[in-house]
Amino acid sequence: MTRVSREVRVGDSVISHQQVLTPLAGGGVHVAEEAIVPSELQDLPRVGTVLELLPGLAEAEWFGLGPHECYPDRQRGALVGRWKSSVSDLFVPYVMPQEAGGRAGMRWIELRDDSGGGVRLDMGEPMQVSATHFRDADLYAATHLEELRPCAETIVHIDAAHRGVGTASCGPDTLEQYLVRGGTYRWEWSLQPLG
Repeated sequence: MTRVSREVRVGDSVISHQQVLTPLAGGGVHVAEEAIVPSELQDLPRVGTVLELLPGLAEAEWFGLGPHECYPDRQRGALVGRWKSSVSDLFVPYVMPQEAGGRAGMRWIELRDDSGGGVRLDMGEPMQVSATHFRDADLYAATHLEELRPCAETIVHIDAAHRGVGTASCGPDTLEQYLVRGGTYRWEWSLQPLG
């Protein structure tokens, strides 16, 4: 077992983050995480883990809500099931580049290459998960879709908390119960090699 602790600065505030990594049989790892977000941080986009996986993991299969994107405040329009898609098709090409393609209520996801090898991520409980070929920094830097260039790696977000849709920039804001506030967040997930 390995314990990793770090502090992340957000302005004058400090988020405390701990991970406990436990090796699993077959080459996998179980990760238990805790993030303590100070109360002055009252409207975060998400709290969770970002993984950058090796190039070539182009196919996704998951059990959770789908088949289309859905967020914590948009779950009624999705169905629980086992779904398949290319990682590229999970992304939704909005006119203004932004985080997109997340699936709420995900229990597990498998990401595979052409030979069938890859990884399986199991969540400790249903969570908001996305897999894409765009890094957050690239999405935030682009003002038009044509400016985006997909990366070869697969970027996976495993979110313990994820803000609902809407920013009041051109419509209603997110409802109060779907905002991500300061507090203590705990989540668990495991990664196992496939093939």
